Amino acid sequence: MKLLTVFTIIFSSLVLLGCNSQPTPTSHYYMLNQQLDIESLNGVSPIKKIQLTLPEYLKQPNLILQLSEHELSYAYYHMWAENLDEAITKSLQLDLKALVKSVKPEVDKIVSTKERANLVLNIDHFYATIDSKVVLAGNYTLVNTQQTLALSPQYSFAFNTDIDENGYPNSVAKMRLLVQQLAQDVYQNYNMMTATQTLKK
Repeated sequence: MKLLTVFTIIFSSLVLLGCNSQPTPTSHYYMLNQQLDIESLNGVSPIKKIQLTLPEYLKQPNLILQLSEHELSYAYYHMWAENLDEAITKSLQLDLKALVKSVKPEVDKIVSTKERANLVLNIDHFYATIDSKVVLAGNYTLVNTQQTLALSPQYSFAFNTDIDENGYPNSVAKMRLLVQQLAQDVYQNYNMMTATQTLKK
């Protein structure tokens, strides 16, 4: 009987040691934008200020994976390196500056003479899906810089693209491309808005 008790204690100790010897999962942190080119930080954006609203489930650091139409899951060891609202705002402004510069030389001066707008942006969905896609959806309105008068209707957007490689790093890279698509959409509607205003004058 005593021998059985000794064996039980030894076996239990080995099981506990085995559990404790398992490596602790490593946390991974991701940046939506890592723009190190100083030249790209300069320039004029047609958007003076971005007022961004995120749903509660996107206000935490963990990346999100959509498992089904109505089910989301947090990636506990894969997190954003900065607040997602700040990351999206910075990325959008960088993309808008790049779009302005890509039109023609000296275009910064042209944009600075137009009426710059503020962007009221609501994001409803921004995550990877179980079927290897990333999605970005929501709506926005362009308003004057005093934010007292809408200069545009409310525009809805729903962008998605396929993830061609496995892993969260590739998902984040594709999510960054969706933010670029949103910047292009905002810039196009800004130009249409300012062109309409010019015709009315």
